[in-house]
Amino acid sequence: MNPPPKEKPASPAQKVNWSDFRDHIATADQEGRRKWIYPRKVSGSFYRWRTRFSWLLLAIMFAGPFITINGNPLLLMNIVERKFVVLGQIFWPQDMIIFALAILVFFIGVIVFTTAFGRLWCGWACPQTVMMEMVFRKIEYLIEGDAPRQRELNQAPWNAAKTAKKALKHAIFLMLSFLVGNVLLSYIIGWQPLFQIITDPPGRHLTGLAFMIAF
Repeated sequence: MNPPPKEKPASPAQKVNWSDFRDHIATADQEGRRKWIYPRKVSGSFYRWRTRFSWLLLAIMFAGPFITINGNPLLLMNIVERKFVVLGQIFWPQDMIIFALAILVFFIGVIVFTTAFGRLWCGWACPQTVMMEMVFRKIEYLIEGDAPRQRELNQAPWNAAKTAKKALKHAIFLMLSFLVGNVLLSYIIGWQPLFQIITDPPGRHLTGLAFMIAF
């Protein structure tokens, strides 16, 4: 008498309750392929205030390296020379305990602020949110349109129009990323040395240029 055939174990996809959003990742289908999310344009008074506030934060970020207090930069994190400047106040290695306490107070303040006011920090002031939602997302809307237009474009076959839009979007993304990377670099070495590097022939700084492009 032959033994009954063994049942095949259920695959992970069959074990998942796809009707319950808690049992699976919303950005993956049953085959494990990525499901792209197309956020729609947001409107309303709160979003307008968020946009204006993000303009203020971006202005502070881009202008920060050029702002000085008592002859010192607003913010400088010169790790090479072990010189740190916060609001015009210089901190040297022997002052690291004070600097460490200031950083600790800052992060605790962010945590307490987020706990008290929910996701106000994450939605309004987080650098990732500001850059993604108020800069890169707006560029994407400008080139590819709102969510339905983006979905339609991605599902369409590759042609001249689609290639041009994708190439233009990513070219702007790369140039903007390179600009932001140089601005952040000026918070490390100062804007005067950075300006000197930019005005020098590129051949004199190939290593730094390669690291910046990779970054």
